[in-house]
Amino acid sequence: MKEPVFPKKRWGQNFLQDKNIARKIVAALEAKPSTPVIEIGPGPGALTGFLLQTGAPYCGVEIDSRLAGVLRQRFSGYPNFTLAEADFLQWDLAAALRERPQTPPRLVGNIPYNITSPILFKLFDHADDLETAVLMVQKEVAERLIARPAGKEYGLLAVNGQLFAEITLLFRVPASRFFPRPKVDSAVIKLDFKKEVKAQFPDFQLFKTVLRHCFQHRRKMLRKSLSMLFPAAFVTTLDFDLTRRPEQLSIPEWKTLTELIHLHLSRRDGYPQPARDS
Repeated sequence: MKEPVFPKKRWGQNFLQDKNIARKIVAALEAKPSTPVIEIGPGPGALTGFLLQTGAPYCGVEIDSRLAGVLRQRFSGYPNFTLAEADFLQWDLAAALRERPQTPPRLVGNIPYNITSPILFKLFDHADDLETAVLMVQKEVAERLIARPAGKEYGLLAVNGQLFAEITLLFRVPASRFFPRPKVDSAVIKLDFKKEVKAQFPDFQLFKTVLRHCFQHRRKMLRKSLSMLFPAAFVTTLDFDLTRRPEQLSIPEWKTLTELIHLHLSRRDGYPQPARDS
């Protein structure tokens, strides 16, 4: 018998110990034999067995070679099991999507707290090619994702999340259900991805730049923060209430503001474009 594999702090590993919660997560994903499933960080396989039993074509993406060995030992007998030993943030998701372009995959996972936002933003970038994700995240992250304007939790994550997906908080999971026990509770969320979101913007990169910059200076009124991106004389030409702060704008209002900036920029060649995100 192999020695047990203990969680590593460097990868934010907290293993789910409750089979009933694992079953609930898999049930929420509604996996079918015709729908590919990608599991982000399967760990020792708390969800994996239940996922494979659905008959769905399965691919786990696991960074820890120790756990990859455990997964292969436990599940290699399943014909629908495949495993990529890789960091999901570096893994070529686009290539995996191209393998079955007519069948958008569903994603599932217990997401490490320390890389939750980068994983979510990677999924948002591929929203056109994804169907659904059911993810366990830190409870505070779930609350930020579903936050409404004017609340203290409303920020970049809420705007991007609600722009690219319909988000449902399914249920909360106490810290006592994990080993080692984390300092905070978790929550399971479901994201149903929206299609062709970027195509709704005349310049989506401009939208990203303005949004990120303003939320980096969320204590400032929009007039002040935008004047750090554009000449003040340009900002004064915008027919928009710039006395408000970033957290007070709804997603349609952010869209209106950035479309207005785009329109004015296109008319005034003398004003420089802001520096773009990499």
